[in-house]
Amino acid sequence: MTRANRNLAMLGAVAIALVALVLWVGRREYLRDPPAVTPLDPAAVTRIELDIPPVAPQVFERRGDGWWRVQPSDARADDARVQRLANLAATPVSRWMAASGMDLSKVGLEHPSATLVLNGVRLEYGGLTAIDELRYVKLGDRIALVPRQYSPEVMLTKPEGN
Repeated sequence: MTRANRNLAMLGAVAIALVALVLWVGRREYLRDPPAVTPLDPAAVTRIELDIPPVAPQVFERRGDGWWRVQPSDARADDARVQRLANLAATPVSRWMAASGMDLSKVGLEHPSATLVLNGVRLEYGGLTAIDELRYVKLGDRIALVPRQYSPEVMLTKPEGN
């Protein structure tokens, strides 16, 4: 083996090691800060609780024949509209932050504009960031910054086919 071939082989081994290191670090960050607001599969959501003041809170359940509103009254729901709410389980997250370091009143989370509970996972929707208009969403002791269009108010008013 010539010296040039040895150098090429060594360079290839270093490149492979660097790629493996980047993938390992990326996986650790992915597990620590998942790219979606919840681990729920939207297709597996069977119960949705929605509270957007001043409208009365509503509860939806998926039954064999589709979505039903069970509170405040029992009625067939618009499957597409309610499924858009379930799809919020997979909202992409731009950045995660600890809620403990935030003044919740300054980010609109002291009195959320909307509260959405998907299969028991509670999401509280606050205000928008000043510069990039990302929405604050509180999930337990963490706050996610998500694109503004991913909120219950927008999903309910979104035209069909979008």
